[in-house]
Amino acid sequence: MKRHHALLIGLSMASALMLGAPTRAAQPAPASPIAAARAAPDARAALAMLDALAAGRWAAATHGFDAAMRQGLSSEKLRQLWQQLQQQNGAYLGHGAAEAVPAPAPYRNVLVPLRFSRATLGLLLSYDARGALAGLHIVPVAPSAAAPQPTGAVAARLARQAACLRAQPVAVDSTGAVLHGTLTLPRSGAGPFAAVLLLPGSGPVDENGNAPGALGNSMYQQLAYDLTCQGYAVLRYNKLGLAPSTGNGNDVTLATYVRNTRDLVTWLARRSAINPHKIVLMGHSEGGLIALAAAPGLKIAGVISLEGPGEPMARIIESQAIAEAKLRGASRAQIAQERVQIDATLAAIRRSHGVSLSLGGALARNPFARLFAPAAGLLRSEINVDPARLARAIHVPMLITQGGKDVQVLPGNGQRLARAAPQATLARFPDMTHDLIHCAGKAIACVMPQPGDVLDAHLVARVVRWLDALRATPRHAA
Repeated sequence: MKRHHALLIGLSMASALMLGAPTRAAQPAPASPIAAARAAPDARAALAMLDALAAGRWAAATHGFDAAMRQGLSSEKLRQLWQQLQQQNGAYLGHGAAEAVPAPAPYRNVLVPLRFSRATLGLLLSYDARGALAGLHIVPVAPSAAAPQPTGAVAARLARQAACLRAQPVAVDSTGAVLHGTLTLPRSGAGPFAAVLLLPGSGPVDENGNAPGALGNSMYQQLAYDLTCQGYAVLRYNKLGLAPSTGNGNDVTLATYVRNTRDLVTWLARRSAINPHKIVLMGHSEGGLIALAAAPGLKIAGVISLEGPGEPMARIIESQAIAEAKLRGASRAQIAQERVQIDATLAAIRRSHGVSLSLGGALARNPFARLFAPAAGLLRSEINVDPARLARAIHVPMLITQGGKDVQVLPGNGQRLARAAPQATLARFPDMTHDLIHCAGKAIACVMPQPGDVLDAHLVARVVRWLDALRATPRHAA
């Protein structure tokens, strides 16, 4: 799997936690098919379990579960989750070859690509030393797979908008690595242009906003094109460790991302096509936290937080997980147990050292500890940081968006952030999701945007109006 672990608020937790928790090595090499995988007992068990799922033999699919899995995932709940996967991603079409992927001892992982009509996802199965199934998890497929491509309305819109902009490849040195990205500039109008630096959300999300097997509607490319066609330069990029950017995507902290942000702003400000006094930080999800942390050390004109956290990440993780548990029908006892597991995980991360969390004793049986173990270093640097406290130090105009259908950063975060920021504007969008699309129905039905989903038009219009007002503000007033 990819060499990049981060918080999952930039990806759907319904996808990340739907069927359990995986175990993953701290710095896994990219997964590659191995001929012996099909013959290995774990791989045979994984394929047998998947065949039972596909055939609707729910009781048979639960054979081999360990005690915790049997308690938390009954055959009926497994049926509901499998059907929900197909509702979100289309009809199940089949699976690819089973692959052995790294896992911390004593676990062994098997990854099986699942092909649905609208997406390809990975089924990660974690087996304990006795061969019992200890984790069943839906994850993005390996980044070596073909990147998702936008379709339908998104593809048509991007093709039309390409006529009003110029796209330039970018390479910026930062923290001993090179960040690669794309700068889009308006074709019309006289520069220098006001500019937006787009800070991505967490997880393996590329400069376009895509993650193989998970996100495929190019939400960041859509946003960049929308803004550039309205007269703004936009820089978006691939994070450390996400090719073609170099570096180690596991060995990062909030301070690392802040340094990256400052280096990117410095690079932008030195371009002749950019107005250095009209640069705006725009952070999505975890990128919103990074924008708040980086802004005080920069000469910028404003900050935009798109579905960014308004409370410490420890609280975000707990509230997100509990919200997901309720959506999947967990009992009160199960939710209480998850709270205890989350608290234990966060306490262990606070005490940890280095990039990853060592799993032993009770932590080895804690699904949340196994989930977040590879990102312990980043989490340790973020979980106690209060975004509201950071916002109080932002003395430039700030736009904060809050979607009513966001199940990753729950409604209320935006209001808390807005109360703290001296010059904040809060824009609410009752039917917008965490990934910035319009959702007319229940939030759970729109957790994963489809490749043809266009950004919420109300959001784009509101961001443009705010940027236009900021651009018209005299430099001394800003």
